[in-house]
Amino acid sequence: MNTEPLNAFPSFRLRPAEAGAHDLLAPDGRVAGQVLASSGGHLARVGPDSGPLRRSPQGAGADAVMFHIAGHGLPDEPAAAYSGSPEARVAVGLVPLQRQELTDVTARAFTFYALRQPHVAAIFAGLDVVGSERDAVHSRTGCRRIARLLLQVQEPAQALLGESGGDARDWLAFPLARLLTFCHQARARLVATAERPPADLCGRYTSRRGADADMDTLHRIWRNLRSAAPTTGLTEIEAAMAALPGDRYAGSAKECRATAARLVAVRTAAEKLTAASCRTAEPERAVLAGELSALAAEAGVRLEATALVLDDTGRLGTVRTINDTLALARLGASAGGEQSVRVGGTELGPVRRTADGMWSGPGIGEPYNSFEGATVALIRAHLAKVAAERRARLGLT
Repeated sequence: MNTEPLNAFPSFRLRPAEAGAHDLLAPDGRVAGQVLASSGGHLARVGPDSGPLRRSPQGAGADAVMFHIAGHGLPDEPAAAYSGSPEARVAVGLVPLQRQELTDVTARAFTFYALRQPHVAAIFAGLDVVGSERDAVHSRTGCRRIARLLLQVQEPAQALLGESGGDARDWLAFPLARLLTFCHQARARLVATAERPPADLCGRYTSRRGADADMDTLHRIWRNLRSAAPTTGLTEIEAAMAALPGDRYAGSAKECRATAARLVAVRTAAEKLTAASCRTAEPERAVLAGELSALAAEAGVRLEATALVLDDTGRLGTVRTINDTLALARLGASAGGEQSVRVGGTELGPVRRTADGMWSGPGIGEPYNSFEGATVALIRAHLAKVAAERRARLGLT
């Protein structure tokens, strides 16, 4: 019998059944729920839970998948990494956006005593935490951190759904299923993004916003660490954090290098605290110190790479101009210290490191400080050559 993949969840399919209904098929082919025809539309039914009325089987099918994920988790298939920090930020932001609906349904389920219900209070506290961490998506460490913090929403939501029954479950089931789906999806994809980072999460910072966001995340981790008991043994980290610039972390090559140098002290102090906390069985402190150390190391490397690009702006123009030029090319995988550069069907590279750590390529007389600088030089030389050949063909030279 014909089946139709769901637009929102392509690994799940709808199979027509009797009386205008559809079976929801999980990726392994098992029936995971139903989409029932109702007067004026369609609704999902999974176990005891029903979704809202939808105009199409596709919409109700997506609701049924959310019920399934809330009960069984995501399908056993590799999660896709986010394409970049903007997509990741939007996905993480879907979680705190559920606050208003959860406020409404918990008030209906528990009347005036909603916030006295421990799971409800924990969910709202977790939403506050996740909402404050959306900009952490600018780093791999930040992605892992948000994935960890999402459990502060996911675990009480799962517990509340499991304990709810009767009228309370009727109100809570679908909003909690949707919240749990967003949590599961974001956690899986954030971990995948940290493991397979897109271009804007590795290498240099392409704008000051990324550096500022990472440093803000660093300070949030530090505040969490200070508030975690015990508060002793933080003197070295406190001094290192106090030595960081108050702002303007990456406005110039000099600022990048100054910030990176101070981050070395933060990383070293945090590594010591991580080891000490592991020895004394202080897991929360160890996790936070580990995040502080990892982000300090990651941001330091990226700031050093950013400084090299800024060193080349004197020859190549502004960072925006460099970014725009790089967008015209396709960069191949790095191998043996070389990286291919293509514009259209033309191979321009490879760009390679020189013996003294600079970067050069075919036709480049004076090497550049950064890989990006040498790449931009190749692209511009190619574009100038193409333009000259075109003028010659048109007899304009």
